[in-house]
Amino acid sequence: MNDQNTKTDVLKVLVLLFAVLLTVGTAGFMMLNGDNLWSAFYQTALVLLTHFYHEASGSILQQILILVLILGSYAIVAYVIKFIAEYFFEGTFKENRRKKNMEKKIKSYTDHYIICGYGRVGRQIAEELEEEKVDFVVIDRDPVETEAALKRDYVVIQGDPTEEHVLLKAGILKAKSVIIVPGSEVDSLYIVLSARSLNPDVYIIARARREEGMAKIKKAGANEVTMPEQIAGYHIATMALRPAVVDFLDIIVDGKHDELQIEEVQIGPGSVFVNRPLSFYLSQTDDVAVLAVNRVDGSTKINPAGNEMLSVNDKLILMGARKQLEKVSQKIKV
Repeated sequence: MNDQNTKTDVLKVLVLLFAVLLTVGTAGFMMLNGDNLWSAFYQTALVLLTHFYHEASGSILQQILILVLILGSYAIVAYVIKFIAEYFFEGTFKENRRKKNMEKKIKSYTDHYIICGYGRVGRQIAEELEEEKVDFVVIDRDPVETEAALKRDYVVIQGDPTEEHVLLKAGILKAKSVIIVPGSEVDSLYIVLSARSLNPDVYIIARARREEGMAKIKKAGANEVTMPEQIAGYHIATMALRPAVVDFLDIIVDGKHDELQIEEVQIGPGSVFVNRPLSFYLSQTDDVAVLAVNRVDGSTKINPAGNEMLSVNDKLILMGARKQLEKVSQKIKV
C-alpha cells in the first residue's frame, strides 16, 4: 500500500514539473522573443515534446531557457521510463492481472463459501473445503496470511471483512455461507452484522471465544456460533471415553475417505421424492442410509420410519459411499 502511494506521489510530481516547465517556457518566450501567448506556448510544447528548437541563433538567455526545458523534459522522460519498467518488471502488472482474474472468478461463483480470517482455524476450514471441491473465497487483512493463502492457489481478497464493500467484493450476495473465524470476537460480531444486512438469506457460522460472546453473536444474526476450544475439549474427552466411536465418526466425517461419508441433501421442488413416504426413497436407494430428516420448521426426525412423508426443502442426512451419495443427491436436489 505504501509503495502504491509512493508511485502515485511520483506521478503527481512529474505532472507538476511538466506544468511548471510549460509555464516557465511560455513566459520566457513571451519576454525574450516578444511572442504572443499561443506562439510562446507552442514553442515551449515543441521543445518539451521533441527536444528540438529550429532557430539556433538567439540570445544567451534564450539558449539557456531552451536547455533548461530540454533537460527538464529528459528528466520527466527518464522517470516515466523508470515507472513503466517497475510496473512491468517489479510485479505490479502481474499483481493487477491476478486481481482482475480473481474478480472475474468471484463474479462467476454462485452458492460459494466465504471464509473471513485465515488464521489456524481458517486454514483448516479452507483445506476441508478444498478437499470437498467447492468454491470459496478467503478474506484477511493481514498481507502475510493472504500471501500464505495465495501460495495454496486459493481465491483471496486482502481487506477488512468488517467492511461491507469487502464482503460485496467477495460475492456475498450470491454466497451460500459465510464462515467467520477472525482473531477478535468483536470482529466476528461486526462481520455478522454486515453479512446479515447485505444478504438476509446467507447461512452464517461464526466463532466466539467466550460463552457471553456466543449469545451476542447469535443475536446479531449468526445461524450457528461455535467455540473451537469447547469442541476440541469435547472431542478429546469423547476420544478418551469412547475411542472406537470417535475413530468411526472421524472416518465418516472426513471427506478424504470414499468408502463411507455423511452428507446433507435438501429436497428440491422437482425431486421425485416430494410428497412421498420415506419408504419410497428406501425402495430406490437401499445402498444409502437415512440417518435423520431435518424439517423446514426446524424439527428433526432421527432414524425416521418408513411412513415419514418427505416435503420440499426437507433435508436428508445420508450415510454411504461417496459415489452412491453423489448419485442419490442428483435425484433429491432436482
